[in-house]
Amino acid sequence: MRKINSLFYIIGIVCIVIAGYILIDKFIEDNDIKINFNEDEEIILLNNKLNEVGSPLGWIIIVDAINNQDRNGNYIIGFDKDFLEDYKYRQLFIMEYILSIKNDYDNFIVLDMDGNMIQEAPTSDFTLAYLEYNEYNNYYKSIFGDDYDINRGMEGNTKYDNTHVYFDNRRAGTNGVYVSMMQATSVEYKNGVYIGEVLVTYSTRASELVGASLDAAIIKYTKDIDDNIILKSFILKDR
Repeated sequence: MRKINSLFYIIGIVCIVIAGYILIDKFIEDNDIKINFNEDEEIILLNNKLNEVGSPLGWIIIVDAINNQDRNGNYIIGFDKDFLEDYKYRQLFIMEYILSIKNDYDNFIVLDMDGNMIQEAPTSDFTLAYLEYNEYNNYYKSIFGDDYDINRGMEGNTKYDNTHVYFDNRRAGTNGVYVSMMQATSVEYKNGVYIGEVLVTYSTRASELVGASLDAAIIKYTKDIDDNIILKSFILKDR
C-alpha cells in the first residue's frame, strides 16, 4: 500500500511539474502575442533612436580603433566584441551623446592642465572637463535603464572625480574621422530582446583608416514601461 501511495505521489509531482512548464510556455507565448511585433514599425523606431544616438555610439568604434591602431597608423576595428561591456566606453558614449544635444555647457566644469577652472568649452583641446553626476546619470539611465556607477568609470585624477563624471576628450587630431550614419536594416524579437542589424557608414577619412566604407553591426535592446529603447549590447560583425 505504501509503495502504491508513493507511486501516486511521484506521478502527482510529475504532473504538477509538466503543468507548470505548459503554463510558463503559454505565458511566454501570450507575452509575445501581446507585444504584437511588427518588423517594419520596429525598424522605423530603431532608426529614430539611431538618428539620436548613432553618432556618439559610432564614436566608440573610432576610439577603440585608435586604441588598437597598427604601426602604420591604420585603425584596427574591434570585431565581435561588445563595446557596451566596457564601462569606460559606456561613459564616453553617454558624454558624447550629451554633448551632441546640449546647446550650452553651463553645467560642465572645465579645467586647464594645471587643474585651474577656466571658461572654455568641454571639447576644447588641452583641458579636463566634468559634468555633475546627477545630470549625467539622467542621460545614462535613459539609455541603459540603470544608474551610472561612478566608481567604475574613468577618472581625470582631480578633486571632482568623486562628485562629477569625467569627459575623456579623444577628439584631438581626429578631424574628419567619424561614423557618418547608422541605419537599421532588419529587426527581430526573440526571448524578450530586440535584435537589430545595423549598417555602419564611415566618413571618407575614416574609411581610409579602417579599410572599408561600411560595416555591419548587431544591436540588442529591450524596452521600458514607456516603450523607450534600452540598449544592451553593440557588436560589429566581422567582414
